[in-house]
Amino acid sequence: MRRMLIVDDEPLIADGLHAYFGKAELEDLEVIKVYSASEAIEWLNLVKIDIVLSDICMPGMDGMALIQEIGDRWPRCKIILLTGHNEFDYAHRAIRNPCVVDYLLKTEGMDRIRSVVEQTLELLASEQDFHTQAQWFRDKLPRALPQLQKQLLFDIVRRSEWKDRLSLQEEFEAVHLPFRAELAVLPLLLRIEEWRSYESDSDRSLIRYAAANIAEELLGDKSVAKAFELDRQTVACFVQPQADPLRPGGESERWARTVRFVHGTMESVQQACGECLHLSVSLIAGESPVGWSELYGALSRLGLSVVGSPGLGMEKLVRVDLTPASAPPSRSEAYPAMSELLLDNLKQELLQGREDWAPALRRWMEAAGAEGPQDPFVKLRLIGGIGECLLQTLQELGLSPEQDGEMDLTPMLRFGVHTGWAELLAFYEAAFRWIVSRRSDTYKSSELQVLSAIHSYIKSHLKEDLSLTRIAQEVSLNPSYLSRWYKRVTGKGLSDYILEKKIERSKELLLGSSAKMYEISEEVGFSDQHYFFRFFKKAVGCTPQEFRDGRKL
Repeated sequence: MRRMLIVDDEPLIADGLHAYFGKAELEDLEVIKVYSASEAIEWLNLVKIDIVLSDICMPGMDGMALIQEIGDRWPRCKIILLTGHNEFDYAHRAIRNPCVVDYLLKTEGMDRIRSVVEQTLELLASEQDFHTQAQWFRDKLPRALPQLQKQLLFDIVRRSEWKDRLSLQEEFEAVHLPFRAELAVLPLLLRIEEWRSYESDSDRSLIRYAAANIAEELLGDKSVAKAFELDRQTVACFVQPQADPLRPGGESERWARTVRFVHGTMESVQQACGECLHLSVSLIAGESPVGWSELYGALSRLGLSVVGSPGLGMEKLVRVDLTPASAPPSRSEAYPAMSELLLDNLKQELLQGREDWAPALRRWMEAAGAEGPQDPFVKLRLIGGIGECLLQTLQELGLSPEQDGEMDLTPMLRFGVHTGWAELLAFYEAAFRWIVSRRSDTYKSSELQVLSAIHSYIKSHLKEDLSLTRIAQEVSLNPSYLSRWYKRVTGKGLSDYILEKKIERSKELLLGSSAKMYEISEEVGFSDQHYFFRFFKKAVGCTPQEFRDGRKL
């Protein structure tokens, strides 16, 4: 989905452009309007903007200053400038900026403006054509250096003992990683929700590599980023600010810009994976950076957050507060790294309801040996680990097997070092098989939770901003995905539901209160009273006053 921001201090022009493009039916384009540069910057700080259609002459901050602010935040954003004056010197300076694609006089008319917007959308599409790159990923095997870089990052996540910063920096430099050991790092996860047509392990390996490169390219526009395969379902990405001695501000300001950029670019990464790789993914990022030694706990919290909220299997955009309530356990106190990694992979397969979850369990079994571990302490750890995997999966899917009388969990209480390995595996295989059989019902319940949250938000915010982006943020979903999903589930568009609720609320106020027309108009989110009249008459067949007078007779 593309997002266009209209900026003009004249409400008549901003409203007119917004209404025109709202009816233009340009595919997958969300249109947002604001009446000042300061409001525009609020949106630029909130989400990624693809096109800005802006007036040049505005009070407070003119178009040239706004261009600089846009470029600092979203270097790939395209800007179309509008003015009521034939200012050629101003236009010449503006066009030299690489973000500016055209300069139009407002007198040129809507058709001309639409034509330029359509050309700009085509330009954006061509710049984000990853098909050639995806093919390159398939034709070329990774070279030694990128593999060494990713292996080092994979190793860092799982270290139980930490060296000093100087040693860590030497390791980065040895494999040409651009990270700085003295700085914190912002972690991000790209979790594959649906593989679609990719069935073989080799295909999936290549696609994970392609997804990692997409994340690196888009996040690398304004940050230092490196992505690598964390497990069969997940790509991890680490981000630090770019060093820019010419840019004013201290480290905290650089981090603020970087975090804002990463959060805004998550949607673009998700969209590129869908368009170019035909892959359904979720993006989960920290709200703030963490130390290198804290990455293990941070990635665990990121992974759990996306499955711990409604909308399992949907394309989610999630930001997680990584500030720990208490110090996370040390790596040496956790389960053995290999066992934990394999169990986490098994859990992801179960949460997605994949029919081929059994190989993940077999890999865990093989790692422990045919007869299980001989060391009783290691065996207890493995028993505890697989038990926790089962209980977490049940909790995250909202399943209660004992309450339903469909499965007895009490044998878990007597499992210990003397339990036969075959008996233990048979129990857990049966339990996991039951989970997969019940998962589809859980998904329906989860979707209903998301739908309820959307409807509740709309009803309580009718007079506020109800753009697709705002609603999507409330349920941590990609806006374009939300639009498609809502229509598939309910049979109608989200905008149609919003309009229905506005009409319902308008009728309630007309009949149940003495509020004036401009007050009712504002209460249901219309800044222009005349537009509210036209909207109401088109939907109901009479004006608001006629409706009030007719029902009172």
